[in-house]
Amino acid sequence: MSQPISRLPGMCDLTGEAIERLERVAKSMGSLLRDHRYELVDTPILEETELFVRKSGGEMTSRLYSFLDPGGIRVSLRPEFTPSVIRHLLQEGKTLSPPRRLRYAGPVFRYEQSERGSYRQFTQLGAELVGVGGVSADAEVIRLSVETLRSVGLDEPRLRIGHLGALQGVLEHFGLSESARLFILSYVHRIKEGRTDAATLIDRASGLGILRGGADVLSKAALSEMTGDRTGEFVKDVLRESLSAPIGRRTTEQIVARLLRRVGDADDPDNFAAALDVIRGLVSLDGPPGAVVDEARRVASSHGVGGEQFEELEQLMGKIDGRGVTLDLGHARGIAYYTGVVFDLSHAEESGGERLLGGGGRYDGLVRVLGGDESVPAAGFACTLEQVVACLDAASPAVQMSAAS
Repeated sequence: MSQPISRLPGMCDLTGEAIERLERVAKSMGSLLRDHRYELVDTPILEETELFVRKSGGEMTSRLYSFLDPGGIRVSLRPEFTPSVIRHLLQEGKTLSPPRRLRYAGPVFRYEQSERGSYRQFTQLGAELVGVGGVSADAEVIRLSVETLRSVGLDEPRLRIGHLGALQGVLEHFGLSESARLFILSYVHRIKEGRTDAATLIDRASGLGILRGGADVLSKAALSEMTGDRTGEFVKDVLRESLSAPIGRRTTEQIVARLLRRVGDADDPDNFAAALDVIRGLVSLDGPPGAVVDEARRVASSHGVGGEQFEELEQLMGKIDGRGVTLDLGHARGIAYYTGVVFDLSHAEESGGERLLGGGGRYDGLVRVLGGDESVPAAGFACTLEQVVACLDAASPAVQMSAAS
């Protein structure tokens, strides 16, 4: 007798009431987005892999379900909607100004270690606000993300907000290149958690040629003497560490040429070290928004950096409901295209922990990266519906009745 075929790890089967409950929650949340003039859009589950790695880089590449289709094109199951929505707007030739408000819901796929209650296929529902920037737009997206959860009965969602734009502004004060700034931002989590230190990061940045006086392996002579195989391995090693150089469709030769251009623009190690020092102080700040902003200004001032870097963040805090909000300057969502505010949505559990429901942020550079003629401001959010339903299932009967209506 043939061996039975089991369900793949990280996947799940849904039947009956579970499907109906997911559909009811999606309908309620989608109706709220519709009432706020967000137009429904659907995009293909399958896209060219390039769409997802061009800006997200190695972090997302390791989580894609990718393969060559029969026509020889490298394709992937979508791991999120945002790049597909932007691709749709660009391909359809629709204007990105005045603002476009779009909403979506559907399955996405990410290969990762499954945590409690999470799967490698799950349902995202979200919205994108494209063509308008500034504090008011950020506040609209954040308020909308909270309202969608409240629309199904989750009245006390928690928000953890960070701001990569504020950190970028601080780093620019030290005159660092884009490569150096992105390198530091890619290690924000590790810096905050104490899993790396300044000496380690300086050594690593030197090895990548980001700092002057770095490893000789990045000299033109050294690269020119490498064999094809050795050069390819070197490039892969560099790109595993650097968010600023996703592989995409670039050939090894193109990537090497890019690295050689960077050698002449390497940063001053002293400026890099000074920037790391102030960032280490900032990313440790985590708590009530008002207190965090005040302390951030003090930390920046002690390093000779002006407090204007935090004005936009302070204005944003004044435009959103402060209930359940934590300002965490060490919060970075792990996807490289974010450029400004970033946030996570969660809900308290009876055990005292939190269940992550979704999140979002600002990504002003993505339109140009994906082929647009100009940089267009954009922001959005997405929730994982399976996690929302799990929260509702664990809630009181009154909340469950509200979600079912």
